[in-house]
Amino acid sequence: MPKALHANMFLVRRADEVMDTDVVLASAEISFDTFLSEPEHHGRMCHVAVFDGNRIIGVLRVNTAQRRASEGAQSTVKLGDIASRNFTIVREDDIVFDVIRRIWRRQAVMALVVPGRGVPRPADVAGVITKEHVADSVASSIKMYPA
Repeated sequence: MPKALHANMFLVRRADEVMDTDVVLASAEISFDTFLSEPEHHGRMCHVAVFDGNRIIGVLRVNTAQRRASEGAQSTVKLGDIASRNFTIVREDDIVFDVIRRIWRRQAVMALVVPGRGVPRPADVAGVITKEHVADSVASSIKMYPA
C-alpha cells in the first residue's frame, strides 16, 4: 500500500483509537501552585480538563517541570483563570478526519473525547486529542513502511 494511501487510512480511524487517555480533571477553584505541587503530576506533561460544578469550562496543557521554577513563589492564580476556552468536544466514535477538521475550524488547542451523546460532563472525559497527538500518530503509522 502506498504511503500516501496509508496516511489517509489513519484519517478514518476513530477518535478513541488515537486519543491519549492520560487526562486530568481539575476544579477551576484549585490554585495553579496547588496543582503543580500534587505528587502525581510531578515531572510530566499534563493535559487538564478544567471544570466548574458540572460544566467543562476549559483546558490546559501543563509542563509540571514548571514546579521547580515556581517553588517558593506563592500565587493566587486559579486553574479557571488560566484555562483556555479554545477547546472542542468530540465523541469516541468520531472519525479522525472530522476531529482534525473540528479542531482546525474552532482554532482549538485540543479536543476532549467523550462517549455517547448528550451534554458532556467532566466525568465523561475519556481522553484528549491535540495537534501533536495527530502528528505523532500519522508519523508512527507511516514509519511502519520501509522507504
